[in-house]
Amino acid sequence: MPFTTGAVYNPPTGSTHLDRIQISCLNDSIVSPINLTLQIFHFRGASFTRVAVGETLFQLNPQQLVVQTYSVTLADYYEVQVNFYSAVNTIINIFALDASGNILDRILQPELTYFDRLSIIST
Repeated sequence: MPFTTGAVYNPPTGSTHLDRIQISCLNDSIVSPINLTLQIFHFRGASFTRVAVGETLFQLNPQQLVVQTYSVTLADYYEVQVNFYSAVNTIINIFALDASGNILDRILQPELTYFDRLSIIST
């Protein structure tokens, strides 16, 4: 099931400017592995051009936590898209961090928006 944060604002300067995001992915199942796809985008410039920052496909074993970190320091907005395939015990949370590693914001799984499919990233 694909979900998105939508475009999340990153103030250009000041104490609320984000340096990076950390995406925590937890498989809470005690028996079944799960497959996940993460896609991260920046929106930059006067026309907010969408730029793919990263795409990761990985498997989480039962009770495994994987944390992925992506830089958003240059982004005017950022977006995280995630797809967990047939996963019922998957917990995804996104944490926005400043340059010192302090949490400035968090997007919890219930706040993600369901949508039809992940965006196509040209290779």
